[in-house]
Amino acid sequence: MSDSSGIFQTVRDAVRIEDIIGEHIALKRAGKELVGLCPFHDDRRPSMYVSPQKQIFSCFVCASAGDVFRFVQNYHKMTPGEALRYLAGKAGVTLPELSSRKGADTATPRQRLYEVNEWAMEHFRQCLLSRGGAAAMAYLRSRGLTPETIENFRLGLAPEGWTHLTDAATRKGHTRQELIKTGLGKARADGSVFDVFRNRVMFPICDVTGRVVAFGGRVIPAAVPGKADAKTGVPTEEGPKYLNSAETPIFMKREALYGLDVARPEMLRTKTAVVVEGYMDVIACHQAGVTNVVATLGTSLTAEHARLLRRFIETVVLTFDNDEAGRRAADRALEVFIREPVEVKIAGVPDGKDPCDYCMSHGGEAFKQVVGQALEALEFQWKILSGAFRATDSLVQKQQAATAMLRMVAMAMHGTTMDVLRRGLFINRISELIGISVDDVVRSLGKISVAAPATALAGQPAPGGSERSAVRDARMRAQQWVIGVLLTDFTLYASLGDALTLELFSEGAVRKLAAELMEYVEGAVDLSRCSLGEFVGMLGEGPLAAMAIEYQREAALGDNLQEKLTGSLARLKEYGEAGLATGAAAISAESFSDLLSERRRRISPHEGKKTD
Repeated sequence: MSDSSGIFQTVRDAVRIEDIIGEHIALKRAGKELVGLCPFHDDRRPSMYVSPQKQIFSCFVCASAGDVFRFVQNYHKMTPGEALRYLAGKAGVTLPELSSRKGADTATPRQRLYEVNEWAMEHFRQCLLSRGGAAAMAYLRSRGLTPETIENFRLGLAPEGWTHLTDAATRKGHTRQELIKTGLGKARADGSVFDVFRNRVMFPICDVTGRVVAFGGRVIPAAVPGKADAKTGVPTEEGPKYLNSAETPIFMKREALYGLDVARPEMLRTKTAVVVEGYMDVIACHQAGVTNVVATLGTSLTAEHARLLRRFIETVVLTFDNDEAGRRAADRALEVFIREPVEVKIAGVPDGKDPCDYCMSHGGEAFKQVVGQALEALEFQWKILSGAFRATDSLVQKQQAATAMLRMVAMAMHGTTMDVLRRGLFINRISELIGISVDDVVRSLGKISVAAPATALAGQPAPGGSERSAVRDARMRAQQWVIGVLLTDFTLYASLGDALTLELFSEGAVRKLAAELMEYVEGAVDLSRCSLGEFVGMLGEGPLAAMAIEYQREAALGDNLQEKLTGSLARLKEYGEAGLATGAAAISAESFSDLLSERRRRISPHEGKKTD
C-alpha cells in the first residue's frame, strides 16, 4: 500500500459516512440502513441508502454509489485531494506534505477560486478591524450587531479606492485574471483591473461546507462626502445599496442561500428552514437565537432553492416583509414550492417590520412565535382570496374570486403536497364560503383540471382577452392532456376505440406528435410494455421529444388519469362540432422551444430587488 493510499484509508477510518452525509441531507432510519433524498438527481422520494456497517452509499434511481470520498467529491465537485483535505479537517487528522508523485494534486482552477475568495474574505475582515474601518463598524453596531456576531459571520470592509483589493492581491501573488474570475475585479478597455466592491460592508457568501463562494456588499451610509439629497439633506450613497458578486463557476445565485452553512445544523434538528430576504435579516435572527434562517441573494425563490432545502428539512417557512412586494414574493415562492414534497408555510411579520427590525425590537422568542403562527401556504392564499370574496357585492368580482380560489385548490390537488384529507377539507371550506354543494365544487374543479393543466392550474390568466382566444387556449391544453395522459399510461389507449382521431388535433407540431404516438401504440404487441423512454428515443432530440416530455410531466401530476383523458376527449369533440377542428390552435415545431422556455420562465420566479 502506498503512502497516499494509506492516508486515504486513515481518514476513511476516522470519519463515519452517516455523519458526513447526514450533514448534507436529512437521513432517516430504515432497518439497518439510513435513507434520504439523493442530491445527485431530482429526487422526490428518498432513494439514497447509507450503510453504516459497510460505510458506503448507493442510490437505486440514478445509480450513484461509493464511499465517503466519492460522496464528497460528487456533492462538492472536489478533486480527490480536495476531498481528502476536507475530510481530514472534519476528522482532525493532520496530513503530511505529499509530493505530486505520491498522489497529492495541485490546486485546480476551481480550488484557486476558493483560495482567492478565502484570502479576500480575510483581507476584508482586517480592513474592518483597522482604523479605516471605523465608519463601517459604526454602521454595523448601529444596526444592533455585537462584536461576536460580526466575527461569527466574518463580516468585513471593502475600503474606498479603485484598486485597493487588486493591489493587495497582486502583492500576495494572486493574478488579476483570478480576481476577474471570482467576480472581485473587472477589466477596463485598456486591460487594467479595478475593484468591484468599494466602500462597502462585505458579507461573505458560503456554500454548505463554509467555503467562500462569493460576496455581497452593502454601501456604507454617507459614502459620498459633500453629496446629499436636495429635499432631506441626508448624505447620498454611491451605487446600488446592495451589490452581489457576478456568477462564477463556483457561484450561481439561483442555487445559493446566504447563511446556509451556519443554519444547517438547526435546520437538520428542527426539520424546518425559515427563509427571509436579506443579509441583515439572517444575521439579526441568528443573533437573537433563531438559527435555522437563510436568505436568497437578490432573487426570488427558485426550484433550485427548493431542491437544495428539501435535502435538510420537511417544512419551509417563508417570511417576507409585510408589504405588497413581500406578498408578491410569497406568491412567486408558492408557485415553486407547491410542486415540491415539502410543507410550505407563510409568516407575515407584524407592524410592517422586516425580520431584522422585529428581532432587534422584540427579541428572538417573539420572532419564533411569529414563525410558529405561520399559515400553511394554501390556507394563506385562501385567506386572501376569501377576504376579497367577502369584500365586494359585485357578482362579476365574486365569480372571479371564486374561480381563483378553485384554481388554487386544483393546482394543489394535482401537485405533491396535498393529501386526501386536506383535499376534502378544502373542498368543504370552499363549499361553505361560496354557498354551493360539495358535488358542484368537485365538478368545477374537474373542469379546471381538464381545461387548464398548465396555465390555469398555475394561477395564471389564460392568454388573450377575447372569448375566441380563451377557447383556442383551452382546446390546445385539452390536446396536450390527451397526449400527456397516454404517455403516462399507454394501456389507456385500448379503452378509446374510435374516439381518438387525428382530426381532433390542430395542424402543426401537436398533430404530428399525436400521429407519432398513435403509430407507436398501434404497432405495439403489448401496450403494458410501451415506455416513454422508448417513444422519446424514437422521436430523437428535436422539438417533438421536448413536447412529449413536457406534456407527460404535467399530465402525470395527481391521479384520475382516466377521467382526465375522457374529459379532455369530450372537450375536443365539442370543439370539433363547433367548427374549431383544424388550424385553430396550430403550433409549429420550430416555435415550441420558445414557448417551452416561456412556460418555464412563468413557473420560475422573476428576479427580486430586495437583499436586506
